[in-house]
Amino acid sequence: MPAAPAARMTERPKASSLGPMTGARYIASLKDGREVWIDGKRVDDVTTHPAFKDMVGELARIYDLQNSPQYRDEMTCVDPDSGNRISVSWLFPRSAEDLKKKRRNSELWNELSWGQLGRSPDILAPYILSALHLKDDFSAVKHPKCDFGENLQKYYEYCRDNDLFLTHALVDPQVDRSQQTQNERRAVGEDTEVALHVVEETSEGVIVTGGKQLASAAPHTHEVYVSLSATFVQRNDPKCVLAFAVPNDTPGLKILAREPVSRWFGSWGHPLARLDEQDCMLFFEKVLVPWDRLFMLYDSTPMMKMLGAGGHSVPFNFLGWSNLCRVEVRMKLMTAVATMVAEAIGVIEFREVASKLGEMVTYCEMWRHAMEGIEHQARPTPTGQWTLGPARATHIWFAQITTRMTELLREICASGIIMQPSENDLASPELRPYLDKYMRGKGVDVEYKSRLFRLAHDLAASSFGLRQDIYEYWHGGDPNRNRINLLRTFDQKAMKDRINEMLSAPLPHGEVD
Repeated sequence: MPAAPAARMTERPKASSLGPMTGARYIASLKDGREVWIDGKRVDDVTTHPAFKDMVGELARIYDLQNSPQYRDEMTCVDPDSGNRISVSWLFPRSAEDLKKKRRNSELWNELSWGQLGRSPDILAPYILSALHLKDDFSAVKHPKCDFGENLQKYYEYCRDNDLFLTHALVDPQVDRSQQTQNERRAVGEDTEVALHVVEETSEGVIVTGGKQLASAAPHTHEVYVSLSATFVQRNDPKCVLAFAVPNDTPGLKILAREPVSRWFGSWGHPLARLDEQDCMLFFEKVLVPWDRLFMLYDSTPMMKMLGAGGHSVPFNFLGWSNLCRVEVRMKLMTAVATMVAEAIGVIEFREVASKLGEMVTYCEMWRHAMEGIEHQARPTPTGQWTLGPARATHIWFAQITTRMTELLREICASGIIMQPSENDLASPELRPYLDKYMRGKGVDVEYKSRLFRLAHDLAASSFGLRQDIYEYWHGGDPNRNRINLLRTFDQKAMKDRINEMLSAPLPHGEVD
């Protein structure tokens, strides 16, 4: 039986450290009997099932690359606290130089996965790390069975030492949200038939029941971090206020996967389908959460402070570099594909096409400027952890323009994004003369052109591309909620004071008779 990635947190020796994840260790770690369901059937082994194996293979490939001579010094480092080699994703940043190391690591994770993984192993690491700047706030919420801040610290160290891959689940199931006003407390009590809640406390921990969405990459990850989003953090019922992390093979946890994307019969190319990270519903049926796995219980004050909900400002960039780098790679990929398509069919000099490409380049450049500004505003916090500058507005902006990017790519491709031959068509002796004559491009053969258009199709027209578009829109949470939270924390005092001073006296006007 293959070894698990690490002993259970409650059982591990203090010095346990398996170090940066490798491909073989990652694949072995997923053979843990987790309860994953797809299309009405329980999956025996996610590493071999057709819906999951390609993604597992891609992640294993990148895990091996992080240990390779080519990338080892950029994606791993020696941790100054433990003295062990760790993934840079889990490095606690104590300086601007550390943040630069984390930027390069995030760039590599996203370059190696074409900017398509919204839930790469590099995503949740900064989220857990950033919570540590509020460690004392979590500890200030008292419970006789545990110290929530200490639990958070020890969990971070456990993940760091074993390079664990986490997903998260923050949102209530989409059943009836009519009573959930944006940014406000619910008008009525939570529906505990649906919302995840504490059933009882035991000597070992709390028993929880309920549902959570949307846990992207749950079949491929080691553990799930469960908490509340900025929309749902203000609860009426304290039983629904909790944050914790458990392994994905925890008894009573069911993982329901959606339909795989871009998987049809035949040989039509889907070059990005191997990066289908899956999205899942989580069903908790009397799941035991040990006391040392709890980070919040009954009182959401620390989480509201962290998320900037309820009027709190956000003094810490808890998303880190990974999301920023993913967006940069994704936008550059779409822009380059659109440019290559325009060149392949001879429309690059058409005024309207060049203008659209210029619009895409504008978005790439605006994002680059924003990233430089965010890095320029990096600063230390009172806990000694360095944070990037604020980035909430950038994520809202990308939610607004991601669909525009896919729209521009589709417009530049025109009908060619739909009508392209398959690999079997290209290999057909009978069909090939027609394809060579009627489906070639300007100075390029039909093979190059069709494969380029298939890549464009996967980015902007396939089920994979449409899933990515939806995912990117909602990745940072509800954009409307985020705009409202940004408005409520945006400091306008100086400008309002100047305006009020102007309005305190008669305004300039014409001559009065």
